[in-house]
Amino acid sequence: MLQSTEILPVMRKRVREVTEVLDIPASAASVLLREHKWLKESLYEKFYNDPEKIQEKYGVLGRCQSVCKPSIPLSKKSSRKRECEICYEENTAENMLAMPCGHEFCRGCWHGFIECAINSGPTCVRVTCPEAGCNEAVTEEEVAACAPDLLPKFQEYQLRSFVEVNSMTRWCPGPGCNRVAMSNISGLNGVACCDGCDTSFCLRCGSEPHAPASCNELNRWNEKCRNESETANWILANTKPCPKCSSRIEKNQGCNHMNCQQCKHEFCWICLAPWADHGANTGGYYKCNKYDPNTAIGDDQSDAARAKRELDKYLHYYKRFHAHAEAQKFAKKQLKDTESRMVLLQESTDNSTWADVEFLKSAVEQLIECRRVLKYTYTFAYYMTQDRSNQKERFEHHQEMLEKFTEKLSEITEKPLGEMDRTDVVNQTRVVNRFMKNILQYVEDGME
Repeated sequence: MLQSTEILPVMRKRVREVTEVLDIPASAASVLLREHKWLKESLYEKFYNDPEKIQEKYGVLGRCQSVCKPSIPLSKKSSRKRECEICYEENTAENMLAMPCGHEFCRGCWHGFIECAINSGPTCVRVTCPEAGCNEAVTEEEVAACAPDLLPKFQEYQLRSFVEVNSMTRWCPGPGCNRVAMSNISGLNGVACCDGCDTSFCLRCGSEPHAPASCNELNRWNEKCRNESETANWILANTKPCPKCSSRIEKNQGCNHMNCQQCKHEFCWICLAPWADHGANTGGYYKCNKYDPNTAIGDDQSDAARAKRELDKYLHYYKRFHAHAEAQKFAKKQLKDTESRMVLLQESTDNSTWADVEFLKSAVEQLIECRRVLKYTYTFAYYMTQDRSNQKERFEHHQEMLEKFTEKLSEITEKPLGEMDRTDVVNQTRVVNRFMKNILQYVEDGME
């Protein structure tokens, strides 16, 4: 991760390289690079095919042909006053400034024009000559010549454009953070963790890390969830009835092991089945993570039946996605309270140091990460094709094991401090981490 000021030399170096190769002014090189997403090779290829066409298209033809210099009045030979085409007032030649295209205006109007453009925001880097119908690009040369007080802001927007348009860089999405992630390989794959604000994000799309789901799958999933025709808000109410006594229960912690306060019935928040059915002696800890299309509608092949099966499938994955998303939020809240719990734990244990109680913070951080991964395993599983049934079965096994140990870790981190066993928490954290890495590695290896 780089500070925004550290990325400026990278931008200027690229401009210098293009300036030398194409033999054009630096201001023109900046414009052309920006319009080609700061990819030199793409610019070179198009430029050499038809240099004049490219220069004219992006408004640097006059600049490259050196019609005139923007920092020099259009003519010094005559002291006759000139009329500005904007304010229609007469000015001396020294008070007039011409664009490379030949259109000249008084410095006062130039300052007002540039100030208005910069006040409009980042689009100021694409502003063109004030003359109607002229597409000659206004660059930092004009800004420096007649509005030097506005030059730092203009350059700031130029740098912002470099980061946002460039396929090799991305701003850290952390609130108020101005650091930049930069990749040396094309395509920006992987995850970055900002060392300034500790924000983790996907380098390709800027969202939170979403492995094993791809960026494309995540976009499709988010779009699907926004679709009102498939909204699942009604099924994701804040309360659910106890399967035994029908008392309304609110889930206010991260663990899916529910205990009804009225009848003491223990059940799973996800599938509402008895919690006893989720043990190893029943053939698998978390069988409710699997979607069985055969339980939806049977063999009915009508359009309505197919639509119902598709909706049932979507709701199956969405409910579990949402459950882990809510559990992730709770774990993040839990992390904020962890330091105070660590202080109490240290004080309640003889001769203990701060390092002796850091296991609790590590456990909650691991829990947050696992909830995030589990959340996106359901996005990934939703888009798995039917012809990968064997791979899907193995994937669901990895998913089931990760959920099993994540739920266990969630339970023991929510215990009162007096009942907490340090060794148990440390071991469970390591186990959960291993299973999380297993499922991500399995997908990365092509599920072979």
